[in-house]
Amino acid sequence: MKTLSINKILVPIDFSKVSENALQTAIAMCKRQFASLTILYVVENSHYMFQPAAEAAFVLPQLIEAATENIAKLAKSLRTKHDLVVNHLVQSGNPADEICHTASSSGADLIVMGTHGVSGLREFFIGSNAYRVVKNASCPVMTIPGYNQWLDFKKILFPVRLIPHALDKYDFIRPVIRKNGASLLIAGLAQRNDPAGLNEMNALVDHLMSKIAEDDVICGSDVHYCENISKQVLEVANLEKPDLIVISATLDETIRDFFLGPYTQHIVNHSHFPVLSIRPELTPNAGGMLTQQILAEFDGLYQQNAIIT
Repeated sequence: MKTLSINKILVPIDFSKVSENALQTAIAMCKRQFASLTILYVVENSHYMFQPAAEAAFVLPQLIEAATENIAKLAKSLRTKHDLVVNHLVQSGNPADEICHTASSSGADLIVMGTHGVSGLREFFIGSNAYRVVKNASCPVMTIPGYNQWLDFKKILFPVRLIPHALDKYDFIRPVIRKNGASLLIAGLAQRNDPAGLNEMNALVDHLMSKIAEDDVICGSDVHYCENISKQVLEVANLEKPDLIVISATLDETIRDFFLGPYTQHIVNHSHFPVLSIRPELTPNAGGMLTQQILAEFDGLYQQNAIIT
C-alpha cells in the first residue's frame, strides 16, 4: 500500500466564511507538513450560462479578471503572513468538476474544502457538490462543515465496517495521532440483522486495539449493533465531538471500482465535524473469509508510516 504523502494541498475558495475556515485548516496542515498550498476560485457557469452567447462571451472574461485579481491578492497575503508556497488558480464551469480536474492536473495530495459555502445566490459547496468532489477526486478529501475552525485534530473517530480494506485508512490516522497528540475512538459497526457480523466485528476491534496499544495511543472502542450504519456514526460523533472523522470509500468487488453510496454521502453531507474521506488501495481479492482478509491487510500495512498531519 502507498503511504499518503501530503506535499500539495488544494483549497477551493468562494470568499465565504465557511471556505475561509477550510482555508485556515489547510494552512495549519501546510505548516506542519511543509506543504505547498493552491487556492482555487471557480467562476460558476450559472452566472453566465443563461445569457445570450454574445453577452456571455463578454461577461465571462470580466468575471474571470475580477476573480483573478481578488485571489491573487489573497495568495500574496497568505505568502507574507504564513511564509508558505501559495499558488492560485481561477477556472470557470461546474465547481465540483473543476475542483476534481484541478486536483488531478496539479497533482494535489489532499483537497480541503468547506461544505456549506455560499457563492452569490447559489449554494456553492453544500450537499451534492461536496459529495461529488469526494466521489470523483483523485486524492483524499477533507470536508470542513459549518462556521467553526478546525486547526488541529486532538480526537479522532475511526468507524470500522465489515468491508474489504476496512482498516486501510488506519495508515493515514497513525501519524495524525502522533503529530497532534490525539486520542482515537474506534467505532465498530455491525448490522442489527447480522449476529455473525457482530461477533466478527468484536474480534476485529479486539485485534485492532491490540495493535494500537503498541503505539502507546490513548484509545477507546465500542461496537454498535445498529440498523443504519451512517446514522450511527453521526450519532456517535455528536456524542463524542471528535475533531476528525476518517471514513473510507466502499469497494465494489464485482465491478472492481469504487462505489460511494449512501454511507459516505450521508456522513459527508450531515456531519458537524471534519470528515477525511479516503479511497482504499485497489488490490486483488485474496480469498477466504472477509474478516481474515481485513486482518491480513491490516497486519501487512501496519508498519508503514504515512505523513499526513
